[in-house]
Amino acid sequence: MSKPFDATLNGMIDTGPDQWANRFARIAGIPPGPSVPVDTDLATTLQADKVFRFNGPSPNLLHLELEANPRTGIPSELLRYNTIIAHQNDLPVETVLILLRRKAVASDMTGLYQRIGVNGNIITAFRYHVERVWERPANFWLDAGPALAPLSLLTDEADANLETALGRFQESLRDQRINETLTKALIGSSFVLCGLRYNQDRIADTYRRMVMLMEDSTTYQWILEKGVNQGISLGQKNMLLRLGAKRFGQPSPSIASTLNAITDSVRFERLGERILDVNTWEELLAEE
Repeated sequence: MSKPFDATLNGMIDTGPDQWANRFARIAGIPPGPSVPVDTDLATTLQADKVFRFNGPSPNLLHLELEANPRTGIPSELLRYNTIIAHQNDLPVETVLILLRRKAVASDMTGLYQRIGVNGNIITAFRYHVERVWERPANFWLDAGPALAPLSLLTDEADANLETALGRFQESLRDQRINETLTKALIGSSFVLCGLRYNQDRIADTYRRMVMLMEDSTTYQWILEKGVNQGISLGQKNMLLRLGAKRFGQPSPSIASTLNAITDSVRFERLGERILDVNTWEELLAEE
């Protein structure tokens, strides 16, 4: 899972694990039904993103891996995960590689991974499913439930008219009659995920216009503004880390801890404005 977005994606899955399990079970050809999350710690240094057990007439497992950035070698890792999960649970496993944007596509993500012996014989042939989120219609994700609704904003359909897509996303949350806490969390998640596809100015402008166009509900407007502010802060933090790493090198654990504790968008703006005027992380934060 892509590190800048893993907390957001994990949070989305945790709000509706059954929704994620059933939608991707359909993609993997597993009959939907009752499911339970399974421990994803496979070894001391190995952890899968999400694993679900389906306890139907023929129990089986679903393994999900989410990627936002291109990297060759992932299929061999998927085989390793699949083998260990199957061994630990003594059940068949279907693996789905979920690509969140076109940039995540690597040349070896074909859905088939083979190991060839010295004589040219196929030693292992491992098939997995590749799901390209952006290729689906927006309704494919909206209809799956609120926990997957933010993925609708990563589709090509949403890119063609982001404001309309956000309106449909907002309506889907309202139609599901979910509580305000969950609504706020999913709006914040949607803003953060939009950073995978759209520039920050476009996202912020579109979300703020939605506040003015929505029904006169101060409570709902507060929820939206809160979600936007949370998303802006995370986007600014990631940008500051990238720029700072290029200028000063990777931050020390103590510097990273200090940055992670900042949640105020205005403070990130001040840091961003000063980053070209100082020479170290320590100088940057000392003036804060």
